[in-house]
Amino acid sequence: MSKTPKKKTSSSSLVASSPGHSPKKEASSAVSASESPEEPKKSLISLWPEWSDTEVNAEKWDAAKASKDSKLFDDPEGKVELPASLRVHTWKRPSEYILNKTPVVVENEAAFDLTSANEHLLSSELMRWVISELYILWKVCNTAEEKTISTEIVSSLWKPWEHIYSLCKAVKDHMPLYNAYGKYVIKLYWMGSWRKITVDDMLPFDKDDNLLLPATLNQSELWPMLLVKGILKVASTDIPVSGSGREFGEFTVIHCLTGWIPEIIPLKSLYTGKIWEFLRDNIPQFQLEEESSEETTTADLMTTDSNVNEIKRESPTVLKNRATKPISQIVVCASYQPLHLMEKRTSVLTRMADSSESLRQYGLSQLFSHPVLLTCTRDCPLVAPPKPPPVPQWKLIRPRKQTNITDEPKEPIVQKPEQFIEVSSPFINYKLMAMAAHEMEQGGVKRRGYNSNLNSFSEMDDSEEDHTKNDITQNTLNALETTETSQVTAEDKKKDDSIANDTEEMKSTSGPDKETDGKDKERLQTAKESSGALLLSQDASTSDKPPLLETWVDLHNFTKCFQTLLVFHKPDTYAHQCKTSHFKNSISSRLSAAALSNAVASTHSVSAHARQTDSTAIVQTQSADGKGTHFLFVDSLLPTEIVIGFSALVHWGESVEEKKESSARPGSLTAKPFSWKSMVSELPVVQIQTTASKAVLLSLPPGRHVLHVHTSASLAVHLHLFSMSPFVFGDEETVMPHLDKESLRFCEQAVMIMRSLGRVISCFSNPEELPSTTKELEKTHGVGIQQQRVFSEAVYHMFCSALGRKLTSEELFAVQTLTGDPSPHGSNDKALDARSDGTPELWNDRQATDKEMQAATVLQAGWKGYLVREILTAARPGTKENLSVAKTLQEMWAPVESDLEKNAVSLLRHMVANGEGIAELYPCGEDECNRITFTDYSVPIPEITNSWILIFREVFHVPKNMLLVPKILSPLPVCIVHVINNDTLEEIPKVFNRVEPYIYTPNKGGYTFVAEAQTGDTPVIGGKWRMFLIGCREPLPQLARETPSNNFSVKELKGYYIPNQKDIICRHVVKVSSDHSATVQFQTSKSDVYIKLSILDHEKEVASSQGKGHVIIPVYCFLASNGGSVAQAGARQDQGSLIAEGRVTGGGGGKEGSDQHPTGTLFHKYYIQAEVLQESWPLHESLSSFIQKLRDMERNEMRVFGDILDSTSMPLGADQQKEGQKSAPKSTQKDKERNKDKDKLTSKSSSIMEQSLDESKPHWTLRVVSDHSEAGSIEVKKDTEKLEEIRAMKLAWEAAEPGRAAKAHQTRLRYLKELQERAESKEPVTAETDNQPQPQESGELIHNTDKNDIDYTPFIRKSLPQPRLKDEVLEEEQRRERSEKFQNFRLIWDNILEQRKQEKIARKEMMKRQLETYIGFQDTMDVYRQKMLQAREAFCSRILKEQSHKKIEEPPMETVEQVELEKNPTAVQSSGRKSGGKRK
Repeated sequence: MSKTPKKKTSSSSLVASSPGHSPKKEASSAVSASESPEEPKKSLISLWPEWSDTEVNAEKWDAAKASKDSKLFDDPEGKVELPASLRVHTWKRPSEYILNKTPVVVENEAAFDLTSANEHLLSSELMRWVISELYILWKVCNTAEEKTISTEIVSSLWKPWEHIYSLCKAVKDHMPLYNAYGKYVIKLYWMGSWRKITVDDMLPFDKDDNLLLPATLNQSELWPMLLVKGILKVASTDIPVSGSGREFGEFTVIHCLTGWIPEIIPLKSLYTGKIWEFLRDNIPQFQLEEESSEETTTADLMTTDSNVNEIKRESPTVLKNRATKPISQIVVCASYQPLHLMEKRTSVLTRMADSSESLRQYGLSQLFSHPVLLTCTRDCPLVAPPKPPPVPQWKLIRPRKQTNITDEPKEPIVQKPEQFIEVSSPFINYKLMAMAAHEMEQGGVKRRGYNSNLNSFSEMDDSEEDHTKNDITQNTLNALETTETSQVTAEDKKKDDSIANDTEEMKSTSGPDKETDGKDKERLQTAKESSGALLLSQDASTSDKPPLLETWVDLHNFTKCFQTLLVFHKPDTYAHQCKTSHFKNSISSRLSAAALSNAVASTHSVSAHARQTDSTAIVQTQSADGKGTHFLFVDSLLPTEIVIGFSALVHWGESVEEKKESSARPGSLTAKPFSWKSMVSELPVVQIQTTASKAVLLSLPPGRHVLHVHTSASLAVHLHLFSMSPFVFGDEETVMPHLDKESLRFCEQAVMIMRSLGRVISCFSNPEELPSTTKELEKTHGVGIQQQRVFSEAVYHMFCSALGRKLTSEELFAVQTLTGDPSPHGSNDKALDARSDGTPELWNDRQATDKEMQAATVLQAGWKGYLVREILTAARPGTKENLSVAKTLQEMWAPVESDLEKNAVSLLRHMVANGEGIAELYPCGEDECNRITFTDYSVPIPEITNSWILIFREVFHVPKNMLLVPKILSPLPVCIVHVINNDTLEEIPKVFNRVEPYIYTPNKGGYTFVAEAQTGDTPVIGGKWRMFLIGCREPLPQLARETPSNNFSVKELKGYYIPNQKDIICRHVVKVSSDHSATVQFQTSKSDVYIKLSILDHEKEVASSQGKGHVIIPVYCFLASNGGSVAQAGARQDQGSLIAEGRVTGGGGGKEGSDQHPTGTLFHKYYIQAEVLQESWPLHESLSSFIQKLRDMERNEMRVFGDILDSTSMPLGADQQKEGQKSAPKSTQKDKERNKDKDKLTSKSSSIMEQSLDESKPHWTLRVVSDHSEAGSIEVKKDTEKLEEIRAMKLAWEAAEPGRAAKAHQTRLRYLKELQERAESKEPVTAETDNQPQPQESGELIHNTDKNDIDYTPFIRKSLPQPRLKDEVLEEEQRRERSEKFQNFRLIWDNILEQRKQEKIARKEMMKRQLETYIGFQDTMDVYRQKMLQAREAFCSRILKEQSHKKIEEPPMETVEQVELEKNPTAVQSSGRKSGGKRK
């Protein structure tokens, strides 16, 4: 058996490709051509570079090295991967097997044959697809029919060898030459651009010396092998679906050679009608010409099979010239899956069996799947039916009605429509011929292998080549004869007989049997075509075109035979297209300037649409930031069709084993409707999953649409969108500006209303046309009677905006007459209100009486009646007033008509904005959800790492009710926006940390937008934070100041967490000198602590927020406590928006009840307080010493006279006390100075402690952020109010009674000393009393001796010297004492229980240790016992072996002793005596 080549063991490292790729480096890295086939494949270093004609023209092919040096060019990427069904035995260069002739790249430019010499390759599915698609592309681009349609379809004939470059320049119609060095460049389309793929000329052979790449009959022609090597490289990036049994996934050769994007449409019998409509609309249709049908006779039907095919191919009059359509934008193919015998589902096996049977009828095989080209459709018979014989004139005078008398009712015959599809394939009946010839050679023994007619490439001359061709032709004829004689079944004979009978009957039938005859003729024609195809295959080697045969497939069987349609879209034939690519950081694509400038220019075809000036909008972007989100915007009056081409790269440079083991997900694309004004997620309208390249046709109805397109792939994605309608594709910044304009349907509807209004004005004085035009106007605007006033106001505003001024009284009367609305318009009311005439002095501070009100009503009614009569008179054609109004309207209409569309849009927009439900009356109302306007605000990001920062804080004022959505674009990983209503201090709700769309209402204080962020490990250099404030229409909210600023001042306070009973983390005092707005943020070192941050005013909570590890009060205005009256304070509070009914929430907290600011006082006392909730900050026992140290430090801070008391630790005498009293005033003054100095030192030490905070210990951080310009008006410090009160009290006592602190300290020391002495003296007495005997006498209770031992005082009720009334205070004291006793008892009892529990656990642990010790002793004894037994067994076995050896050696020893005894009998006797003596 031959050795199989080893599989690749190294995978490619996905690194960025170098910017340059010099040929010298390639040559230097080339490996010798004589390497063994077992060498593993080299890893792919970088992606294939984009194509550049300049680089190819500058390429050094190094052809001279082939003669000087034996080392030839080797592909740096290693050997090409072949399908698993082809086993490679050796690799050879063309010079190794072609010795008599110099190899060439191209020899025959007219045609090629890739089927005759490649029968041994047809067992590979990938090779069949390559050969079939090359034939299909040749037929589509180079046939005479396509040329007759339009000369602009292709600039020149497509030639497959033009993708190969060697020793030539990159020019049009170049011819590659043979390179002895072995280096060739292939130009293929991959991942959205033409790529430069370098290959060598090493060719694989199997063990039978058959070439494993497609080849033509000319053995020295190399272009098929080189081109297929490049195609196989691209195909290796695709992964087949696991379990499908296929050799590739969704890779197509046509896409690789042309850039046409394939759309895969599954075929199902349920949608047969839609499939037929699609094919009729997109591929040519077969039609019979009248001339050909007249000349056709019944004798022509008896022609031979070959003549029928010749007529079909040679006579251009059979097919009608199909040049009525413009340039074809698609190429339609069909494919079917190979037979998968490992399938376990019965339904799938049934479908495969039906498909196999249907394919066999048309000369195809289920075992050898390949794509076929769909050339045309047919809904008429192939041959025109004969005309009926002429009827004499006398029979037409009174024709007799023919009646057929039957005893049963005659059922109408359901006639099946003629629906056929012409299929072109190079393998029609091809496998049947090969199988028949093979069976004849093997004597009927069937085998799945295929023997090539071209056994091997060897030296031969031209005569031998001709001999080989004759052999091929002879084998084909033998196969044909075998097929015709031995393979015809009884059913086929019946069919042939029926066809012959139908042919004979066709000569004499006429009238109602025409359709039946047409079907029979079609069957005859199909049968003749299938048999004629076999005859034509023998001339394949001498034909001028590739043998691409055709056959007609019934539509009913079409969905059985084929599973998918392959629709190839030609991007260059579309007027608008857009490209975008994204390669991840692990790999990169080398983009050249030439490739970018000609990114969309097609190599092989240029469409007529693309050649038009400014008709194609092409955008190509290269994304590098990893974003897979795009937006698609479409606005059209007609239905829009957009082809979305999606290419994905899921693996690169992996071996075959790694591909099988790796479960790479296919690339995916999802497109769903999107609106910035809604958070509702719609269902996707497009979904694509592919491992190569695939397209989907997106059909959208008329109107405005916005789609959110999301893509994902392992390594790279490419998007290509093209359409005949304009569209916009890109990121948010690209799409959002287009949504600010009115939709096309809105403009169209507005222009229709305006034109109807213009027709009414033009014929306003015409009594005949005015009623009809008025009705047309009412029908066009469609508003009801209730909303007629809205239309009238819109017309008034439109005229005002068009004229640029207010209307005069005559113009106003003309507008009222035109609209028929006598009521004054809103603008008129404003104009009247704006008049400078003041009210009379007599009416100041006076209300109208009832009579005056009635009089005013009568006057208004009379004036309105008069106005209505005037309007009716002016609206009647023929009157003087009507002529005056018509003239005024004509003068007003002239400036309106000059800019008709703008004025029309303003008219309809005013109607939609002010009329409820008017938008739903028009189709353009559906587009309102996608109409937005926005304002962009941006601020720089500070370069800080791992810190919380406040980025944005601005106040916006809303002029009217409007829907707003803030959209954030931030380079920071975490960024959250809060929106606060300054009047109520309520926060706008959020969904997933995003502010939801909300209708903002006008208020006094406006809305504050606050943005907080957490910076990452690396600072963002030069980054900008941006916010799009999105609304429905203008005007948007106005910023309180001109430009936004993020120049903030941060007061940061830090400290350690000390647990306490109130669960308060920290408490700080806030003092402001003027009204001050600030943001308060609190953060703990432990991220899962539930905390509550509150702002208190006079111990009343005015704002609060809850969170987990982090909490923020976005904005709060602290009021200053500067004099003034209560009214002024209330006004200041209204300005500061401090009267609140709700609380500010931030972080993860929720709302609670809130308190208002105390409005009855001018003095504000603010505290910031942080609390722990739910006991969520437990500390470890190891921190107990650290916490105790912190508590001691707090206790020391509370001492006032610490220095004096420390110096007077010993008790003082009477004299010393007097001296102390005399010097007390001086010492107190000094003590006060010392205390001030001490306070300064403690504040400094505390600040130093905050700066040098140990972050490993539990700590917290408080930040108060304010504007930099107002930083000096706020002060935040620790709350030491209680300590200061205690200190002030002690100092007051000391001032009133100098030396009080020293006396109290000495008194305390004496008391402690007395207690200590009493305890020491009590201990020996109790010991003696315990040792004395206690006498006991029967019948008497003597307790004299027990008095010293037992103290009964706790049990004796004591009486006070004065009686005390038991009031509530006394009861409370007694209750507190009892509760303290109970609590002490519970503590003692809990300690006892805990001690017992610990003892029990200790006993169990001791028992467990004892058991473990015992088990360890047992294990040790077992180990020693086992060692002893092993030693004993070894000793016994050694003894037994020695004994066995002795037994074996004993017989020869006895013979030796006997010989010695015979020689020395005396020695034996002496030894016997000795032994006898010993025995005694």
